Amino acid sequence: MNNEDSCIIVFAKAPIIGNVKTRLAIDLDESLVVNLYKNFVLDILQKIKSIKIQYKIFYDPPDTEHLMTGWLGADNKFILQQGSDLGERMKNAFTAMFEDSFTRAVIIGTDFPDLPVKYILEAFAGLEKSNAVIGPTFDGGYYLIGFNNASFLSHAFDNMPWGSNMVFKNTMALFNKINLSVHVLPRWRDVDTYHDLKNLIQCLKKNPAGASNTYQFLENAGLINYDKN
Repeated sequence: MNNEDSCIIVFAKAPIIGNVKTRLAIDLDESLVVNLYKNFVLDILQKIKSIKIQYKIFYDPPDTEHLMTGWLGADNKFILQQGSDLGERMKNAFTAMFEDSFTRAVIIGTDFPDLPVKYILEAFAGLEKSNAVIGPTFDGGYYLIGFNNASFLSHAFDNMPWGSNMVFKNTMALFNKINLSVHVLPRWRDVDTYHDLKNLIQCLKKNPAGASNTYQFLENAGLINYDKN
C-alpha cells in the first residue's frame, strides 16, 4: 500500500457541552462526558498516528477551529464539515479528499476509543482488492467506511436513516444492488449510552492499553469500578 495516496478522514466534534455524547450525558455529568469524549479522540488519533497514514480532522460545528487547535494542536490539519446532515457531510469530505489527489480514503468516527489498529490497517488492505470497505457496529450502524477514488459511491450517503439500526443493512443492500465489491471488517462497539460505557469499562479492565487515555481518565474519575445501576 502506498501511504502517500491514502487518507484517513477523522470526524470529530468540538468539545462543547451539549455538542458531544448527548445520550451519555443523560446519565453522567455533562462536563465529565465532554472530557471523556476528548480522551476518546486522543486514543483514536494516537492509533492513527502510529500507522503513519495521512489524516485530516473534519470538525463540527462552525467557528470552533480555535477550540480544536487549542485541544489537539495546530500541527493537525482541520477542515470544517460541510453539509446539512451527516450523510452530506461525509459525502463532501470524501469528495474533497479525492479532489485533493488521494486514491483511497476512509472515514472513521471517534466513538470507539479501543478500536484495534489492525482494523484500520485491514480497511486499507481491503481497498486494494475491493471497491469499498465498511466496519459495522453492534447497534446497526458503522464505525468506518471507505472507497477507492474510482469506485466512490456518493449516493451511499443519501436518504439514510442516520442514528437507526438500519444504516449498515441499507448501505450493504445498496452495494449489493449494484454489485459493488465490499470488504466487511469485524463488528465493533461504539459508545453512545451509559450501558455502552459499562461494556467499554469491562473491556478496558482486561486491556487498559486498548485505550490508554480513556482508561486513565475513567480511573481518575472513579468510574472504573463505579456502577450507576
